Amino acid sequence: MSLGHEAGELDGLFGEATQIALKAFQSHRSIDIDGICGPQTWSQLIEAGHRLGSRLLYLQAPPLRGDDIADLQRLLTSLGFSMGQIDGIHGQQTADSLVDFQLNAGLVPDGVCGPVTIEFLHRVGTRFGEATDSNRLQEKQRILNFGSELNGLKVLLAEGGGLDAVVASLRRTLVEAGAEVLTSHHPDWSNHAQQANTFNADFCIGVEVREEGSSICHFLGDHFESPTGKQLGAAISLGLAELFNEIPSLGMRLPLLRETRMPALLIRIGDVNTLVKDHLAMSQVVTNALRDFVEIGLD
Repeated sequence: MSLGHEAGELDGLFGEATQIALKAFQSHRSIDIDGICGPQTWSQLIEAGHRLGSRLLYLQAPPLRGDDIADLQRLLTSLGFSMGQIDGIHGQQTADSLVDFQLNAGLVPDGVCGPVTIEFLHRVGTRFGEATDSNRLQEKQRILNFGSELNGLKVLLAEGGGLDAVVASLRRTLVEAGAEVLTSHHPDWSNHAQQANTFNADFCIGVEVREEGSSICHFLGDHFESPTGKQLGAAISLGLAELFNEIPSLGMRLPLLRETRMPALLIRIGDVNTLVKDHLAMSQVVTNALRDFVEIGLD
């Protein structure tokens, strides 16, 4: 209720009104809408409760997460101190940008975001453009560095179990097109994201079977939507429509998409039989879409 979703009377019972409010929250946070308060939903509820200034922000392990960190990242990015996508995770890039800002602002460069730093950020942050403009320029420059072929492009392919043959097929077509590919097989999507970051991939593509329906997912947060993920996801969605009927391109705040430092996609397929039968065709669609995207660039 404190997050703006009316759950009815505070009676300690998980009734219909509570479930409706929970689904509204899940929709607002761009996570799976199932009306179940599982680990991901619970973590999002906690993160949504943090406001910039309600706690000290600094680098630690595991990294702090929350809406206050996303606000800090938004302000830093709008001032030109960018750290990639605004993901609400206080990692090394955010810490470095914070120290860089403090140095430029004449503040103590201690890497701690407290009242003095926040006051200064708010005072100067309104004078500059939107953070999304800076993020888009960064992704556009990244694509320009690729050239017009997949030669040397580093791609991590991920699957959570049971799709080894599908990933092997996709790997084969990407390698034949010139890409350098690493495959990752693990049930935890955060583990895949960590491997992609360690590999320093240019793109990360995950594949999973989801009975609730097919979709192509890219990262969407409160202050940032991956332009590369959105454009590439839409192209793959269009190419796969003939195989899987309608397959929407969606912005989601899922671990693989959020925790990777590079553009990422999660291909969710609802019909496992069609996936097994047509995985070769799917691999070609994904490879062609990636090749076309690298050649044409970000719209």
